[in-house]
Amino acid sequence: MKSFPVTLYPILFCFLLFGIDKIFFLPIVTENTYSWKKIERKFYDLKEDLFLVMKEEFVKHPEESIGLILGSSRSGEFDSKMVSKFVPNTKTFNFGAPMGPPSFYSYWLERVLSESIPLRYVLIEADPLLFSKQSIEYSLNGSYDPLFILGNYDWNREKKSNPWEVEGKGFSSDEVETYFLKKLFALYKYPIDPSAIKANNREIEVGFIPGMSTGITGKEHKRGYEEKIKLANRITFGALPNEIKFANADFFLERDAENMYATYLKNQSLSVTQIYFFKRMIHRLTGTGIPTIIYFPAVAPALYKKMKEDGVLLEFNQRVKDLVDYANKTPNTKIRIVDPNEDSNWTCRDFVDSLHLSGACFPNLLPIVYPKEMFP
Repeated sequence: MKSFPVTLYPILFCFLLFGIDKIFFLPIVTENTYSWKKIERKFYDLKEDLFLVMKEEFVKHPEESIGLILGSSRSGEFDSKMVSKFVPNTKTFNFGAPMGPPSFYSYWLERVLSESIPLRYVLIEADPLLFSKQSIEYSLNGSYDPLFILGNYDWNREKKSNPWEVEGKGFSSDEVETYFLKKLFALYKYPIDPSAIKANNREIEVGFIPGMSTGITGKEHKRGYEEKIKLANRITFGALPNEIKFANADFFLERDAENMYATYLKNQSLSVTQIYFFKRMIHRLTGTGIPTIIYFPAVAPALYKKMKEDGVLLEFNQRVKDLVDYANKTPNTKIRIVDPNEDSNWTCRDFVDSLHLSGACFPNLLPIVYPKEMFP
């Protein structure tokens, strides 16, 4: 009997390690090893579930129009029932996700259009933060599919000092590499953290009462929140109401604005990837007759001032305006920019943090976001 060739042992060992790594993709493992506080990926993972709900609703009620919201958590409050007051006989599906970037929006816009679902309108959120290089971090973990990534691989990206001048083609080499590493290797996507294992299996304490427990463990809380998102997909079509109704103190908002600015924009250029996919969406919607709202999201005055001071916001707004003006020269194009930050009708400006408006202020914001002249 021939012995197993020694030269094949390294290959066999690699296959063994690869197989063991896949164990860490199992839900029963990840819920114990991956921090319960990191819920952002679930918003991305469950967009596939929301997409199925959309298709089912369209088949069951073809007489009702479909609206599509593509945004970050700042647009997550816009639920179908609220929007229907301004866009009647329309079911609005909210694909908002934490720090959702234009590449994520483009992916879902194209998925929806490929199903030949007639759209009553599309809302696309846009500001410099969502066009930053870091904005893609969450979506690379739980969105896209391999063919979309490979079909939009900008492997020979040209280099220019101004990212708006680059003729992009999609994802950078680093982004493609990160996507496939997280797709193929569980321990790259879900690195083991001993402190997270302990926290996931420990009962959560009530924040303002030391020593008092809520009676549920971290992983149970996360499991419940996942069910809440699935329920929202069916009841509010993806929207999650902002239950925080208070305004935070100015000093906190200023400090948070400094942190957000330093994390995403300070001394950094915008992402060529995100600019490319935003231009691609504008081009895709040009001439379709679909009313399209480019929504510059409401942000706290401290952050708005910070972005204005270094010029990033002014250039961003002008570049987007130029793209929209050019697109609107094409017949049957209905694209409009809405910026509550510069609208005197926006009077309820209470913020929970520098990015998120208090839930109490959304009734004041909605008439601005959905102007009557677009939806007579």
